[in-house]
Amino acid sequence: MDCMPAGMELFPAGNDDQWTLIKGVIEQSDYYLVVLGGRYGSVTEEGVSYTEKEYEYAVELGIPVMGFVPADMDEIPVGKTDKNDASAQKLDEFRVKVQKRMTKEWKNAEDLGSKVTRGLMHLIKNHPRPGWVRGDQAMTSETKVQIAELESKIAKLEKQEIETGKSAASEIDRSFAHGDEEVEVTLVRKGYDIDYEMIEEHGVLKYTWDEIMEALGPSMIEEVDEPSLRKTFNRHMLSEIQADPEGWRSGMTGESAVISDKSWGSIIVQLRALRLIATGTKKRTVSDKAVYWKLTPAGDDYLVALRAVASSARAHD
Repeated sequence: MDCMPAGMELFPAGNDDQWTLIKGVIEQSDYYLVVLGGRYGSVTEEGVSYTEKEYEYAVELGIPVMGFVPADMDEIPVGKTDKNDASAQKLDEFRVKVQKRMTKEWKNAEDLGSKVTRGLMHLIKNHPRPGWVRGDQAMTSETKVQIAELESKIAKLEKQEIETGKSAASEIDRSFAHGDEEVEVTLVRKGYDIDYEMIEEHGVLKYTWDEIMEALGPSMIEEVDEPSLRKTFNRHMLSEIQADPEGWRSGMTGESAVISDKSWGSIIVQLRALRLIATGTKKRTVSDKAVYWKLTPAGDDYLVALRAVASSARAHD
């Protein structure tokens, strides 16, 4: 049937322990067929037969499975059945487990061959799987050409996207509040009093948008994740409070300042609206769920104008 069986008797000898080898073969298989006879088979250290352990692993992986069980256990010759009552009991329990899924009963070798053929055809039709191809057919010359063409198109589109982004963010949008216009930032300040009890106080700080840009901008010259950016602003607020503690409780130790979610969201939205920042574009690992921010060309120019120091000679001229 143009299939490659991977039965236990075909496994090569290797340095890996037996179960590791078996798992690897199952993981690479498209279908799992289990044929039950009159014996439970060799068991693992846990007392479970390798066949049952294989079956459970295939089910766990979601591989389509089909079982083939004897139509009449009494017809199996005594020499081909378990003489141990405990093993016979485990075989009965395993057979019940297998019969909860798709199964066929077989009477003899010829009947089994016929049932396996029809069963496998059913699985292939109703549960299509990747299958295998010859190595020399996996990458044809036509496929290579198609991939090259697609890569070329992707490169062009990425270039266009970058150029479009640069032109769109080459100047800030001055229709939104910026520069010396002020915004109130709400925060929570925490610390410990003389008795080492936690103190928490809520307050407000006023900043101009230029001050916010000066505080955050340097961190976004290269792409930075939002949690780190937010911590930078928290440290900036704490420094402001410590430099001018009027209106805040004194005598605290272990201080920290945390901007409210609402104020932080407003800052990010405003800087985006001004076209000063944009989301990062570098590729990250799948596990990295953080949002990254970076300065736009307009944001970089704006920051330089804010932070750069003019030459004294030029200023004198």
